[in-house]
Amino acid sequence: MDPIIERFNRLVKSMFVDTSDIDFNYNNFSGSDNNDYAEAWEELNDFLSSPEYDQTTPSVPKTPEILRQDFNNIGVPFDSDFSVTKEAYKNLLKRHHPDKNNTTTQSMKSATEKTKNLNISFQKIKAWELAKKG
Repeated sequence: MDPIIERFNRLVKSMFVDTSDIDFNYNNFSGSDNNDYAEAWEELNDFLSSPEYDQTTPSVPKTPEILRQDFNNIGVPFDSDFSVTKEAYKNLLKRHHPDKNNTTTQSMKSATEKTKNLNISFQKIKAWELAKKG
């Protein structure tokens, strides 16, 4: 068990087992006669101010490696900003749209396949972005 949790557990137990040293008016609750209480609070404050518990900057989940190929399909660096990815996606769709590449049956099939792959890649990245936001 974590030492801080153990200390807190002992503190709580001591509060309920022996109530003779507790001032229920809360005038001097952290009195000098309860060293375990003072040590526990000091340790808790040290932990909360440590870099391990730094919650000032929310942690942003790292982009899963499985999306690397999808970023490559869209032609942007891995873990690019979503607005950059979206802009590149739109530009590629304009360039490879089947309606613009209908000169031959083969070019139309190729454009359809490329558009399909772009859509799948973008939808995966978009789903990841929405999941990140919660």
